[in-house]
Amino acid sequence: MIKANPVRSERSSSTTMPEIIIRPCESHDDFRQCVRLQQAVWRFSDLDTVPVHIFVVAQHTGGLVLGAFAPGDRMIGFASAFLARHQESLCFHSDMLAVLPEYQNRGVGRRLKLFQREVALQRGYNLIVWTFDPLQAANAHFNINRLGAVARQYKVNCYGSDVSSHLHRGLDTDRLLAEWWLTSDRVREHLVGARWERGSPVATVEIPANINELKTRDSGVAREWQLRVREQFSRYFAQGFYVGGFERASDGAIFRYLLFPQEP
Repeated sequence: MIKANPVRSERSSSTTMPEIIIRPCESHDDFRQCVRLQQAVWRFSDLDTVPVHIFVVAQHTGGLVLGAFAPGDRMIGFASAFLARHQESLCFHSDMLAVLPEYQNRGVGRRLKLFQREVALQRGYNLIVWTFDPLQAANAHFNINRLGAVARQYKVNCYGSDVSSHLHRGLDTDRLLAEWWLTSDRVREHLVGARWERGSPVATVEIPANINELKTRDSGVAREWQLRVREQFSRYFAQGFYVGGFERASDGAIFRYLLFPQEP
């Protein structure tokens, strides 16, 4: 049984921002809204869209499907996770997190992750993992700087090249594996907005500030970026380094992953 209480969002300074409630999905209508959100946010084809019955199975076999609901029980975001095993320990694998564009950058995604964390800890799990596109700077900032996740695995073309989402636009689905160690000092510090003192990085990996614009303007250059990032991460991870930081370069056109040699 999920004992976590529904999480209510902080009210925005705008008087038009409605109160958002985050709670576990319970009904078939909730799960149907998860299906519609995938298509609205990622423009998935029917073939790539996760159907209702998979969410039902996840929720009833140890996973967790959460929804973020506006007044009228209208879903504006969701997060799904499966029960998984990582390094011989049970954990959540957080498979999807989506928020409607008009509600993005309002803390909804963070609240979904914090609810996931609360339930994971109640169940005795100390870890949540998920994959993310290393070329997407906003996702990297959220995962590493806002949540305190680390990464030390690079998965080449993780989901294949036939994914219908407009975000890929011909690139392989390379992914970093985020590890969110829920009770670590690092995560606790990040969640309260404190600066995590980690020393100087031993290596960096650069990405463009806006890969989506670059893919539209010059797909060949975007592909060159992906191959360069793939080679660098593969080499640094083979040396035992891990991603423990992410920052914007002073010119604003480049972001950098910061890599460190010690275990986080």
